[in-house]
Amino acid sequence: MSKEEEQQCIRVASAAFPPHTLWFPPNTTVTKTLGGVVPHILTYLAHSIGRCVVYVTNSEDTYGKKLDNGSWTGCIGMVNRDEADMTTVMSIDQYRYHAGEISEYFIMDEHSAAYRRPGVQSDIIGFIRPFTPLVWVLVLVTVLMVLVDLSLLSHTQHYLDILPIPSTRSCGCEGTAVQCVKQESNPTNQPQNINRDAVFWTICTLLAQSVPLEPPRGVVKSLTGLWLLLSFILATVYRSNLKAMLILPKVTLPFNNLEELVVADPNSLLGGLNRTIYNAGEPQNTAWGAAGLVQGAHVITVPKLALLQVMDVDYSKTGQCSMYRMEESFMKTNIICLLFKKGSPFKHKFNSLIRSMREFGILHHSYQRALMIVTRCLETIKSNSLRPLSLGDFYGVFSIYLGGLYIAFNCFLVELLRTAIVKGRRRSPHRNIHQNPQQYWPQQGHNEKM
Repeated sequence: MSKEEEQQCIRVASAAFPPHTLWFPPNTTVTKTLGGVVPHILTYLAHSIGRCVVYVTNSEDTYGKKLDNGSWTGCIGMVNRDEADMTTVMSIDQYRYHAGEISEYFIMDEHSAAYRRPGVQSDIIGFIRPFTPLVWVLVLVTVLMVLVDLSLLSHTQHYLDILPIPSTRSCGCEGTAVQCVKQESNPTNQPQNINRDAVFWTICTLLAQSVPLEPPRGVVKSLTGLWLLLSFILATVYRSNLKAMLILPKVTLPFNNLEELVVADPNSLLGGLNRTIYNAGEPQNTAWGAAGLVQGAHVITVPKLALLQVMDVDYSKTGQCSMYRMEESFMKTNIICLLFKKGSPFKHKFNSLIRSMREFGILHHSYQRALMIVTRCLETIKSNSLRPLSLGDFYGVFSIYLGGLYIAFNCFLVELLRTAIVKGRRRSPHRNIHQNPQQYWPQQGHNEKM
């Protein structure tokens, strides 16, 4: 390009700002070409006013920040020093707004955060998920009520059974009718066994276990039958839901909105925005942020379009979605504009063209076409695919089983100890008889009198 042609071209200070502007090839020191959505639009705008475009860069590859002496670094500094006529698109804040003259906005953007995409995990407490916590509480309350009712009704039934029932019948006296007392006794249903039987009927029926007992007649048997029917319904629903839920993957999102990100455990990897978030305290480099994001080293929060570009490139390379974006966004008034030097003659010419392209949907369509692949990674993460059960799914059930064995083993030891103590007490009188027979046997003189 000759010097005359260069004088007819617009000098544009450029920096990487995906997906608006991208350097190809990235992360190299050789001559690079500026790509992305905006260069094509700028070429069209320049041709529309009879000009060409020349892109100039800075060593920092940033749009710049304001120094204490009032000067700017990066692309904005090049415009202020008349090393460039304008910049490529950038996010506009109050400081950049006063550093030059901004154009019509290209697109409205908003900020979002992303993190490494969680994988399918085993659900240790999956055996309690068929019912909600409220249903579990109601089941517990029902079990306690049935247990108390069975115990009270059984005690009442036993009390009625042992009451004397007067009847007129022959008591063995010849020719006389006397008032006799008829007592019905049931040695197998003594008061001390009633509470134990009530526990057996309630718990074993709920767990679908056989009970080697028969409930007494009357209202107790009716209540036991109703509890048997209710337990059958609960067990059937529980088993059906458990089978359906255990084969579904469990995906736990570290955070899905800004509040969950901020209130994360300070000692965890996600805790504290000042340590985990990609912010002004860390390098202003999207490539750096994306590399650590995929590894799970930190959270990255950037304008949503830049984040979508990172996800799009990652999916293009790996063929899978290795990161996820939280559904909630913030800072929703982030405008993307060009920045001209003050008094630039190109501002008004570009504004009318940019406004027309935006209103006709050309700008929006350009961004959509550049980010077509990433739409596959924007679907809500759901547990809607089948998977084989792993050993981790049974850890919760195994822990309860081992806990039950531990309690049963302790009960067995207590029973052995109790049996040994009782047998020892029963043997002790016999040992005393051999040691002091005069204490337990009558004297010889007494037997002679008898």
